[in-house]
Amino acid sequence: MTPGDWTVVVPVKPFSQGKSRLAPDVAVHKSALARCFYLDTLHAVLSTAAVSRVIVVTGDADAAALASARQATVVPDDAAGLNQAVAQGFATARSLDADCAVAVVTADLPCLKTVEFSQVLSASHDHRRAFLADHTRCGTTVLTAGRGQDLRPAFEGRSRWCHLGQGTVELHLRGVPSARLDVDTVQDLRAAAALGVGPCTARLLEGISGWRPAQAVSRGGAGG
Repeated sequence: MTPGDWTVVVPVKPFSQGKSRLAPDVAVHKSALARCFYLDTLHAVLSTAAVSRVIVVTGDADAAALASARQATVVPDDAAGLNQAVAQGFATARSLDADCAVAVVTADLPCLKTVEFSQVLSASHDHRRAFLADHTRCGTTVLTAGRGQDLRPAFEGRSRWCHLGQGTVELHLRGVPSARLDVDTVQDLRAAAALGVGPCTARLLEGISGWRPAQAVSRGGAGG
């Protein structure tokens, strides 16, 4: 595929509902962390040359405003659950361009690097449907559907196995740790900080008492 061929769907929970598994030492900041994870993920996706359009599906007014300010398309989330939200975004993508290739990206990848996301998209383009497993090898961080193909999202829980069971091709890529590292726990957050989080997450971590800010290495660029 040539640059600009992909439409990316980013489903976003209300920030107040996200990241419930973060440990007590950062739990008071969980809404702010969810917001920063989203902003850093969105920035990386928007900065990827192969992406022509980003669609954010959310019921959160702040998330919607942040997306609109960055020229992303916003779809109100009136669905019950992540897979329904993804389906809404997918339907919107195909209504705007019936033949577009679509990638779904989770909104909790604060260390996502554009070059690694580009590699994921490039590896996906020969497959009708493909996915990238998360760092636990149980979940999914990226799900793609090629031109004219159905998406069949099966996020939440042991989604890797669900996607495999549907015949979706798993991408066995090395060298894309930032695209696999979705943050649900404080251990995940420390791993992301060590890998190098985006600017919004980096700034927030620097202000959290007891956190080791030296681990939060900014990648530069626009934050929130």
